[in-house]
Amino acid sequence: MNKPASPSLDSTQNWRDLVEAAIFETNPDNLSRRIQDAQDAIMDQIEDSFQSASQSERQAMINAMNSPRELRRLLHISGSKVGAHVAHLSDA
Repeated sequence: MNKPASPSLDSTQNWRDLVEAAIFETNPDNLSRRIQDAQDAIMDQIEDSFQSASQSERQAMINAMNSPRELRRLLHISGSKVGAHVAHLSDA
């Protein structure tokens, strides 16, 4: 199956939506899966379109990798403390 020469709006929006979902996930039980989904979608987008993407699109994808990476780092450092903090924020 041939892939399109340029990324579709749907695929670009998809990784952005998944990054946003990971950032705003309030259920600690779902956070790790959301982070992984976001990272996978960004990597897929990079693999599919990095050569044909504009400089600003490439930079957006590179920058986007930092959000899930930082969330994962915080999750591993703090363990259940992050989950408790996220749950507390959702109560506000």
